[in-house]
Amino acid sequence: MKYIKKRVEPPQLGHWKAMAKQQSVGVNYDFDSLPNPPKGIVQDSLIREQGYICCYCCQRIATDTSHIEHLNPQNPALKNESDIDLCLDYKNMLASCGSGKDWPKHCGHKKRNQAIKVSPLQPNCEDFFSYTGSGEIRPQADNTVQQQVDAAQQTIDILGLNDSDLKKGRTQALEFLRLQFQGLTTTEVSKRAKQIRNLDAQEKYQPFWPAVSHYLKKYYKV
Repeated sequence: MKYIKKRVEPPQLGHWKAMAKQQSVGVNYDFDSLPNPPKGIVQDSLIREQGYICCYCCQRIATDTSHIEHLNPQNPALKNESDIDLCLDYKNMLASCGSGKDWPKHCGHKKRNQAIKVSPLQPNCEDFFSYTGSGEIRPQADNTVQQQVDAAQQTIDILGLNDSDLKKGRTQALEFLRLQFQGLTTTEVSKRAKQIRNLDAQEKYQPFWPAVSHYLKKYYKV
């Protein structure tokens, strides 16, 4: 999980909400009623905001391999105004991997209407987790606060972050690091690590960024 700094909502979303709320007086004013193109614009904005990686597992995503996820669960059965506002609140929206029902059951499709205790909107969310050489995500090994360890494990379980495909992706990211760093001097390793942690020229983060960052610290001390 990588910290996501939320930006201002796309103006198209704000315009639709203002118009829909005024015209419908609360009727058909919910996320399911949000049409295209505003919905597509929101999804594209979320993907760019996250550097083209999933809000939970951090694998590479694009428009056709992701969906709009609500961090705090939305429940269509609840019709009070606060619930409706929450489901249309851009600050509560993220881009999760998975574009259809047949997508592997992890991240947003596994979470569904459950709440998680570690959020990618928490600035220190990355500190809750560590990664093994076999690609497994675990609660941070050095954490002595049991409540935080439990929160990390609950989040891993609900999101299915140890799915076999995800573990494979993390191990491949580690192998790719090893190939990149072969024969480099200490100075070159430090410079390359900084480049890897930053957005690239297309404003994209490395796939599995948190695991990559952890591997850089653990194996290369940078």
